[in-house]
Amino acid sequence: MPRVLRRAVMAICVLAGAVLPAAAFEVETGFEALRDPETKIEGLHRLYIGHEVAPGLSFGQAIYSAASGDAGGAFFWGFEAVKTQPLGGNLSLKFQGFIGGGGGAAQVVGDGLMLRAGVAADYALSPHWGVQAGASWLRIAGANIEGPAVGIGLRYAVDPAKLRQGGALSLPLRSVSLGAAQVVARSGAQTRAGAPQPDLSLVGAEAAFLLSGRNELTFGAAGAAKGGEGYMQVMGGLRHRIPLGPVDLFGEAALGFGGGGEVDTGAGALVSVAGGVSVPLANWLDLDLAVGGTKALTGDHGGAVASVRLTRVFKRAPDRLTTGKPQKWAYSFGLSVQDPNVEFRKAGAPGSGRPIMQESSVDMFLTERLYLTGNAQTAMGGEVAGYAIGLLGLGYEMPLSPRWSASLEAHLGAAGGGGVNAAGGLIGGVRGEIDYALRDNLRLSLGLGTLRALKSGGLAPVVATAGLKIPFETR
Repeated sequence: MPRVLRRAVMAICVLAGAVLPAAAFEVETGFEALRDPETKIEGLHRLYIGHEVAPGLSFGQAIYSAASGDAGGAFFWGFEAVKTQPLGGNLSLKFQGFIGGGGGAAQVVGDGLMLRAGVAADYALSPHWGVQAGASWLRIAGANIEGPAVGIGLRYAVDPAKLRQGGALSLPLRSVSLGAAQVVARSGAQTRAGAPQPDLSLVGAEAAFLLSGRNELTFGAAGAAKGGEGYMQVMGGLRHRIPLGPVDLFGEAALGFGGGGEVDTGAGALVSVAGGVSVPLANWLDLDLAVGGTKALTGDHGGAVASVRLTRVFKRAPDRLTTGKPQKWAYSFGLSVQDPNVEFRKAGAPGSGRPIMQESSVDMFLTERLYLTGNAQTAMGGEVAGYAIGLLGLGYEMPLSPRWSASLEAHLGAAGGGGVNAAGGLIGGVRGEIDYALRDNLRLSLGLGTLRALKSGGLAPVVATAGLKIPFETR
């Protein structure tokens, strides 16, 4: 394993080992412009979600996506730490450090490892909101990107006093959805290569948070299982509900970033609108059906969208839970290594190394042992820059002793990019994990499994994983 990755693993373990159960969360978002761009990536959008692990120090994950230029589909996902140094009054400095990986839009070759060091002046507008302006130094292995950037941003801090209720996290989480969508390309739409744009079949997940009344904040991600191998999108938006007897009508609008798979999203920004109906199957379960449209703001991509979601509902209103019991979760993050098969890479694709991926998972327990899982991965090494994976699955956890437990998972999802032969994008896999509890809310997790393209003749690597798992509960 390269030295920089060994150091990254050590840093991740040290920071995650200091997790404080009642600490605050921070969300930061912004835009960074490269001072002297020499690729089609001219600017990046940043989204960071961090958890306070020590006074003034937060650790979490961040995603950077192309936001200006002509490189829609360039995504970089990984681990970030932020140190806050108060200067007096409402002003403070934020020192930021990021390590992750990714690529896309044919702008990154090789490993795709991204390193970033930044500093930002933060002015607090209120106890929760702040504005930022700063500078950073970026380096992306495999691209002609190594130099300064300047940016602006917005910060939101969650009050830790409002996060606890009877030992569980009290979050305004309304629901979590798993779903699929069909994007029917508009007439005349072309790919980046100039060919007619095929229809896209997407699979993904979404979380919705209660705001006020019947309004919700949504955040979701999806990848192509057909029509655009390597395409992915990350979207955030607003939804409004109108009760109509036993069902809800809803309207929604979202803004985000997407690309890859030769889909022409220009600089990467996407907008979508939709309307639909939620049909309750149970007090805690809805079937959502929607139709709408999507469009790249600066690219040729666009079309009509039909979607279906299966939605686990936790709160139908801020004061109305669908069940009185806490919801059990687990959040995992770490690294994995893939041992590729003979047909792992496309014919003529460069590289021969073992892909090193950073990955994150969220497990939502349906019973004490049975859970749904969502997993996202991007490349940090192995000469597959731009290779990304998104998986949804079902798992079963088995306690072995007070400190040891094991689990089995089966996955279905989408993959592509980096010259990897995903045979259209639809993949499946299985994994076994064994966990050792370092303490009540922190486990060391090791795993072994396999992934396989569901069409013959594609990727079928053996996968070994190592990471940390944080169990928690919400109400």
